[in-house]
Amino acid sequence: MQIITVAPIARGALQNALTYFSKEHIEVGMVVVAPLRTREVPAIVLECREVSEERSSIRSSDYAIRKITRAKPQRIWLPTFLKAVEKTADLSAQKLGEVLLALTPKAILDAHLDGTLKEPRQDFSEKNLGGKANAKKDTMGKFKMLAFQCNTKTRYEDYQRLVRESFARHESVFVCVPTEEDVSRISAELGHGILDYTFSLHSSIAKKKIIETWKNIAKEEHAVLVVGTAQYLALPRSFKTIVLDEEQSHAWKAISRPLVDLRIFVEEYARASGSRLIIGAPILRAETHERIANSTIGEFGQISHHAREQTEIILVDPRKEEKFIRENTGRREMVLVSKELYELLEWARERRERILLMSARKGLAPVTTCSDCGTLVRCPQCETPLVVHRKESANGSSQIFVCHGCGFMRVPENNVNETCPNCKGWKLQGVGIGIDRIDDEVAKLFPKTERFILDGDRAKTRAQAKKIIEKFEKSDSGVLIATPMALPLLKSTYNTAIISIDSLFAIPDIRMSERIFALVLTLREKTTGTLLIQTRADDTTIFEQARAGDLLKFTENELAIRKAFFYPPYGTIIKITLRGKRAEVQQEMERLKTFLESYAPIVPWSIAKEPKNIFRMHMILKLAEGNWPNNELLGKLRALPMQFTIEVNPDHLL
Repeated sequence: MQIITVAPIARGALQNALTYFSKEHIEVGMVVVAPLRTREVPAIVLECREVSEERSSIRSSDYAIRKITRAKPQRIWLPTFLKAVEKTADLSAQKLGEVLLALTPKAILDAHLDGTLKEPRQDFSEKNLGGKANAKKDTMGKFKMLAFQCNTKTRYEDYQRLVRESFARHESVFVCVPTEEDVSRISAELGHGILDYTFSLHSSIAKKKIIETWKNIAKEEHAVLVVGTAQYLALPRSFKTIVLDEEQSHAWKAISRPLVDLRIFVEEYARASGSRLIIGAPILRAETHERIANSTIGEFGQISHHAREQTEIILVDPRKEEKFIRENTGRREMVLVSKELYELLEWARERRERILLMSARKGLAPVTTCSDCGTLVRCPQCETPLVVHRKESANGSSQIFVCHGCGFMRVPENNVNETCPNCKGWKLQGVGIGIDRIDDEVAKLFPKTERFILDGDRAKTRAQAKKIIEKFEKSDSGVLIATPMALPLLKSTYNTAIISIDSLFAIPDIRMSERIFALVLTLREKTTGTLLIQTRADDTTIFEQARAGDLLKFTENELAIRKAFFYPPYGTIIKITLRGKRAEVQQEMERLKTFLESYAPIVPWSIAKEPKNIFRMHMILKLAEGNWPNNELLGKLRALPMQFTIEVNPDHLL
């Protein structure tokens, strides 16, 4: 009989590790089915001890140790995978079982538990979970990390050459990307001539197809190319080379708990398996450039410091035109389509060229304010500024308020007018530019031009978005009015105009400059003619650098800002979030501040309201460079109740 310690592979487990006893012999790394409150969940065994060795501790225990009623012990993951998951959980301050669940495709976990999939072919007798036991020295290759910064066309050409060279050495390659759109695009590019040995895996594939592909990859004796998202590194297969492409994408970060950065996992998996890891992107993150400068990461080919595309980029400040109108007519109006943009639209129409018009925001206007007192019209449930949208119906179109925070919707007062919630005045006006407003302006100026609109309201699924893009690309001189969600699906366009993305600068995201710069670079790649950027920003440095294609200067400036504020890579930020009733949240945050006082916690005084009268507060811990992971702090963070959400190096600080 054994006493075993397990990590529940389930969300919402109160503890990182639980203790049970079992009559069957179980080994570390096996998966069992364990009782957890009123249900049974899979759990991975972390430690095994004989009951005879623990009699005194069992007698003195103040709680009864439950029995593993359905053991069915089996192996599901290779030790290298488990080691990478354990390291990722530590670096992310998350529970091991939750991270393991997030990094394993549900179809594969279920197939193992119901017996559809057998244990991976591997001799586990000499290995242990996380490499903590006296495992023999790994005979796999030596880990090496290389980086590659260049445009998409050049990267894909180098990846193709890399795959052919690897196949010649009978070595398999895994190309890891953040989204299923990336999987579809890259597998189509790299699979030419080797379709029989190219496999694609992502979450939208049917369960039956995933299991079939999984089995085929595992049994294929020839070297294979696998293109997939990070979860599919759980494959029981050795990959001598792992490529992590689109490294700059924010899609690598989970949006729900466990809050992990999948790039960390991919790196830890490559390190544990002794693989060569190649990182590629049109613009690498500032953290990666710092590691290249410190020789922690080598170069895979040359790091390009200038964009190679020769796209013509025009910067326009509509405020100059607005000032001219005001001085000559006395009218105060917002110029949505500048003179330069009108000429570009007219030129494209005459030459029957397609054009993309991009804005960062949905709806007609991102916010509505009172001209008398400046009050914002906010959501009554979560206090997020309401966005004016156009609603189409059989009786025509009307305007409604929509909250992008909680989904609240309402019609303006009397279906037409709206009064200020503060001063009851009628002088309310929409501020900012949404794509519906752009659509209205283009329809007024060019009524015969075919228009296509793409945002999260028009396309709820990838298939719907793809259909809109396909219609646009088949048109002769159509205009696509879209948010940035269109970019992964768009192949190319003749001309592009960024109508407004200035509102993105107001988001408290420490990586927003990188995102905007990467957005402009992507548009530069996809535009074969002219790229016009309208901006009302006083500081246009980032746009000037994008126009010049000066990747080096942008990176140097970004690193200088990071260093001044001790942002990553010059420090570690840990954000702890608590949601609940207002009084309880404030009280618990005070207790947490005392609990973590040795780490100088920062508690912003602001408290945000969410739907259903729920309030949210954050606590920030800033650690000096090299002070994370910290075992003492990690233990305290994992001891927090599950209502606390922890995120290491978050994008948003508020």
